[in-house]
Amino acid sequence: MSHASSRIKLTLLSLLLVPTLVLANDLPKRKPGLWEIKTAMSVLGGQQMVMSQCIDENTDANLLSQATRQQGDCEPPRITRAGERTTIETSCKVNGGTARTRGEFTGQYESHYQGEVVTHFDPPQHGMQEARMQIEARWTGPCPAGQKPGSAQMQLPGVGTINLPEMLKNIPGVGQQ
Repeated sequence: MSHASSRIKLTLLSLLLVPTLVLANDLPKRKPGLWEIKTAMSVLGGQQMVMSQCIDENTDANLLSQATRQQGDCEPPRITRAGERTTIETSCKVNGGTARTRGEFTGQYESHYQGEVVTHFDPPQHGMQEARMQIEARWTGPCPAGQKPGSAQMQLPGVGTINLPEMLKNIPGVGQQ
């Protein structure tokens, strides 16, 4: 697999799954409805992308389960809370190395949250020693008629709107197992 396609795979999977890391069963739940999630990732030069995701009471648990299956050999996340700040740390065996991830999030999960996720790769993966993602999310209202919980629409510069879960299903090593 080329370095570029590996970065794209990592980026797309992160966009959908990383925001759910803050939503384990013992953490605040996002309000059901439509969420606008803005991300900026270092592996894409900090370019901002915007995703609209429709969720219900089961969406985050389903995404977390999918993330666990996709990540492979990971330690259980260590979660600490102090007021509105939630910190999550985990370590996974990836491609013969280790990926250590730390995410820090703040906000009121009924209406908004923001955070940063930093992953360190040892040894570097596909030329990356570190990947950073800034996340800013806000609840925008009920899901539009016809949009199913779990669906996520993303605006990609120069590409247009894509359905992220459908696109991920077609990427080898990421799609439904």
